[in-house]
Amino acid sequence: MSTKKQRLISVIAIACLAMALAVFAGCSSAEEPASEPSDTSAQTQTETVDPMADRTITDDAGRQVTIPGTGALEKIYYTGAPGQIFCFTLAPELAAGSTMEFSEAELAFLPEGTGDLPYLGTLSGGKELNPEAIMAEGVQVIFSVTTATPGDYDVSSADDLQNLTGIPVVVLDGSLDATPATYRTLGTLLGKEDEAEKLASYCESALSNVKNAVAEIPEDQRVSLYYAEGSEGLQTEPKGSTHSLAFDIAGANNIAQDVEAVKGKGMSPVSLEQVLAWNPQVIIAWDDEVRGGADEIIRTDGNWSTIDAVKEGRVYTMPNVPFSWCDRPPAVNRILGIQWIANTLYPEAYDVDMVEVTKEFYSMFYHAELTDEQAREILGNSYAQ
Repeated sequence: MSTKKQRLISVIAIACLAMALAVFAGCSSAEEPASEPSDTSAQTQTETVDPMADRTITDDAGRQVTIPGTGALEKIYYTGAPGQIFCFTLAPELAAGSTMEFSEAELAFLPEGTGDLPYLGTLSGGKELNPEAIMAEGVQVIFSVTTATPGDYDVSSADDLQNLTGIPVVVLDGSLDATPATYRTLGTLLGKEDEAEKLASYCESALSNVKNAVAEIPEDQRVSLYYAEGSEGLQTEPKGSTHSLAFDIAGANNIAQDVEAVKGKGMSPVSLEQVLAWNPQVIIAWDDEVRGGADEIIRTDGNWSTIDAVKEGRVYTMPNVPFSWCDRPPAVNRILGIQWIANTLYPEAYDVDMVEVTKEFYSMFYHAELTDEQAREILGNSYAQ
């Protein structure tokens, strides 16, 4: 066979082989099912948290604290009234005791059984806790809710109390602007996430709405206000104080700007002559029945009669059941207070129905269902009948 024929046969053979391979490959790819994307969701492992197991958390003071799981938590306590109100609004059934002793007027707006809680002491107002009683009640966690951003004192106090009792102490930021975040944290710690989110969202909305409303009011049109504390109305809180923060946020021009703050409990003394010189447009005073305040004295005593607030009938009694709306204790109750102040001072800028606002707040936070009449009674003379 000639060389030329051999080459021709080789070329034909190679071509046939290539065609056969191509056909085989095509058949294989047609018969082989297309690969399906992997189901990553099925491969993802969901971590299951044992609700009975202890947890180590970092509190708002940066401390590592080990606390019981949400399923094992049955009794909690607090170092003061701010903490009690936070926890009460979210999980009243976990209360092991009370930092406050309530009057009948206050108990009327609190869940049944609140008055039966044992008094276990408080650090508020310079008082003391009762460590032995707290331990005897089987308290599992103590919450220390501050009134400002936690500092070194809060850390050392919490450490000392935890070492003394053997009970974990959790420090939480109770400053007004931190209220929504603190509710969310507390909700996680108590296993009340859904309830906490509702309260946190309400607080966020109220703070934002009030701040936005009063931000449009020029400084020279801000209403001058005197906050009358004590049995004679001659104690007050300077601008910037923790105890006057609700007035500041609601846009009031607190005329007690140059008064020296009293550390801790507040209530700086002033003279009647000083109040007369200030001549405030509005006075907000404690009531004389529940709080032992001077609202009626200010309205009726001739020594106060030349003040514009008195002449114009703008001496308002601060609502205060079951807790004061603006102060004492400086806790979440102030979320309602800032709305009341803003509406009272600037009804056109912050135009809300305070009867409905009051009913909603008491239902969500205090677990009390009010009638319109009850809400109006609580609002007192600040509500235009």
